[in-house]
Amino acid sequence: MRVLGIIVEYNPLHNGHLYHLKSAIDLVKPDFVVAVMSGNFVQRGEPAIVDKFARTEMALRAGIDAVFEIPSIYAFQDASGFATGSVGLLNSMNVVDDLVFGSESNDVESISEIASVIVEEPEKFKEELKKHLKEGFSFPNARRFAISSILEEKSDNMRYSNNILGIEYLVALKRLRSHIRPHTIKRIGSNYNDEKMSEIPSATAIRKAIFQNSELRGLPDFSIEILKREFKEGRGPVFPEDLFDFFRKKVLILEREGLESIYGFNEGLAERFFTSACKSGNLKEFLESVKTKRFTFTRIKRRMIYTIFDVERELILRSNDHGPQYLRLLGFRQESREILRAISDRSSIPVISNMSGFKNALKSKGVDVALAQDQMKYDVKVSNFYRLYFKSQNCDGDFRKPVMI
Repeated sequence: MRVLGIIVEYNPLHNGHLYHLKSAIDLVKPDFVVAVMSGNFVQRGEPAIVDKFARTEMALRAGIDAVFEIPSIYAFQDASGFATGSVGLLNSMNVVDDLVFGSESNDVESISEIASVIVEEPEKFKEELKKHLKEGFSFPNARRFAISSILEEKSDNMRYSNNILGIEYLVALKRLRSHIRPHTIKRIGSNYNDEKMSEIPSATAIRKAIFQNSELRGLPDFSIEILKREFKEGRGPVFPEDLFDFFRKKVLILEREGLESIYGFNEGLAERFFTSACKSGNLKEFLESVKTKRFTFTRIKRRMIYTIFDVERELILRSNDHGPQYLRLLGFRQESREILRAISDRSSIPVISNMSGFKNALKSKGVDVALAQDQMKYDVKVSNFYRLYFKSQNCDGDFRKPVMI
């Protein structure tokens, strides 16, 4: 049995995602495909346009056999933390043979060389990284410059968002000493942040079209069908702008001292957040007020999410050190029960399908129970908060919803 693993957000699933999935299947020729997917908040520090169950349905209808949720504590981290959680889940299943991801370069060897430098940390790399950080560069840019001192032109791979994620996937695989084989497929269509609609648009362009109530293009029919159904029934769309009022009030209540206790607030960022929240009337004004060379819009938005959910530094560090402690099953195809049985038998962490069996499942695998409970608390908190932005509100629906088949 050969199993392909993929890491997705499907926010929402569009033609570019479908191309990646079909190309990955053609490349690997697996018997089964399993996906790990961000939940109701995604890696760029935003709420998903529709919830994880609707996006799981998209994945299953696209041909994926089973979908598992990336715990929230990883899903809204930077590329490194996101990779730690997503690759950690695939590796823990002990059935996945191949990981296929999209990249701008389509050069897995160069990406692997960069990942090796990051993992091995040669002395020259550490010296150059420290030097560029002192010069005021953001960590991603400082690291790219440090890599360029060793691998020269190959460091250009670190300029592009999908390459960066791919590098971090390989870093995670190397640190886990995983047997999973990495492959990459060249990303096609619009660039990640391109807001113009096209035949293969970016997810950013699609979300903008939804925000503007414009015609949707570049998605498979089933994605459009699911989106329209969810919107009609009051389950979305949810936009980053919707969260700004709550976030602003939270900042003004916490003040600078309270912000400094939250993960990621250093280098005077708490002061900038507080001052900007006082004078900004909307999300765009706030982001433009806080932005610096070191702090990009995406980096700021992640810290907004950390603020909303009181993300603690200690939990981030524990989670990144020890990895995910459970596999939350969101959905599977009826004809794919064989892969679920294999995962349940071989996985080093428990498979969770409902809250009632959560505690007993943790005992069965001998994981870090306290860490698992802390990770799950954030999943529940995040899902309950997300559902507050539905027109059809129901705070306790996450674990009452059955696994999708």
